[in-house]
Amino acid sequence: MSMKSWFFTTLFMAGVVAVALTAVAEIRVSEWEEVSGKDGIVGYTRMTSLTGVEEVKAVGMVGAPVAVIEAVIRDVEAETQYMYKCAEAAEVNLPGLTATDDIGYVYNRTSMPWPVDDRYVVVKSVNMVDSKTGTLYVRAREMTADFPHAPSGLVRMPLLRYIMIVTPVGESKSQVHYQVLADPGGNLPAFLVNLFSKDMGVYTIAGLRTIVKKKKYRNTKALVTTTPWTGIDYTRQLDQ
Repeated sequence: MSMKSWFFTTLFMAGVVAVALTAVAEIRVSEWEEVSGKDGIVGYTRMTSLTGVEEVKAVGMVGAPVAVIEAVIRDVEAETQYMYKCAEAAEVNLPGLTATDDIGYVYNRTSMPWPVDDRYVVVKSVNMVDSKTGTLYVRAREMTADFPHAPSGLVRMPLLRYIMIVTPVGESKSQVHYQVLADPGGNLPAFLVNLFSKDMGVYTIAGLRTIVKKKKYRNTKALVTTTPWTGIDYTRQLDQ
C-alpha cells in the first residue's frame, strides 16, 4: 500500500471510529433516584439525554406466576385496567407490517389532566423469554409509520419506550421491573410532565397486582411466548 493510500485509509477509519464514539456518547443517563413507593413497590427516576423528561422505573412483587402476568399483558384491551392513565388500548394493523405470536402493534391513548389534550402512540411490542430462568421480557418502542386511524383532537407522542421484565420468584410470585421513557410531545414544561409521570411505574405494578386475581387470568399455567431473549440488558438504555 502506498503512503498516500495508507493515509486516506487511516483517515477514513479514524472518521468511522469517531462517528461511532460520538453516537454512543450522545446518549447519557444519570443515576437512578428513588422518588416514590407504595406497598413495597419502589419508584425511581433518572435523566436521559434522549429527551428533556425523566425516565421512570418501578420494581415490585406481584402475587402471580409469570404465565398469569403474561396472559394479562397479552390482553391488550385490559391495559386500561392496570396501566397508569391508559384510557384506551387496542391491537392495530399498520401498512406493510405483519404481527406474529410474539410481535404486535398496539395503539394506546393516555388520559391527560384538563386542559391538556390526551396523547396517543402506536408501539411495536415484542415478547421474549429466557428459557433457562423462565423470565419474560416485554419490550415496546414507538412507531413512526403513518397511522390511518389516528384520532382527531389528540397529540401523537414522539417517544415511548418501555421494558417490562417479569422474573419468577417461587411458584406463585413474580418480580416485575417496569421501566418507561415517555415524551408526550407538544409544548408541555418538562417539570410538569415529570410531576405527572413519576408514579407511572408504581401504579402500573399496583394495577397488575389487582388484575391478576381475575378468574380469566389466574388459572393460566403455561407461557405462550417462545421468542428467545436476545441477552441484551435493555434496562441500561431503552434505545437499544
